[in-house]
Amino acid sequence: MKKQLVIIAIIVLLVSVGLTLLTYTPLNNEKNKFFVGTWKNGDFTIKLFSNGTCLYGDVIGTWYLKENNTLLFVLSNDNILLYSYGFYDNYKSLALTSIPENHPVWFTKQ
Repeated sequence: MKKQLVIIAIIVLLVSVGLTLLTYTPLNNEKNKFFVGTWKNGDFTIKLFSNGTCLYGDVIGTWYLKENNTLLFVLSNDNILLYSYGFYDNYKSLALTSIPENHPVWFTKQ
């Protein structure tokens, strides 16, 4: 019985992640031009490419936008990261706030 509950929980998790990905906007969105490029915070770098791929540190992944100022990273190391975002200083600064931790990290466009 315990094994069946674990399997059901995994299926529910995969379905919910899949449904979340379906709600993200395609990469031809006008907002994307502000994201594309290299963003640095100290020694940590995020590179966002116009084709939807990214380098999050040294991990390859894909990035998605959501209408309510949410940015999603799906990384090759099986991590899924969700952030709210805000641009500042004429799109030269980007604040990424981890969801649900609510801890902002500031990046500067290079």
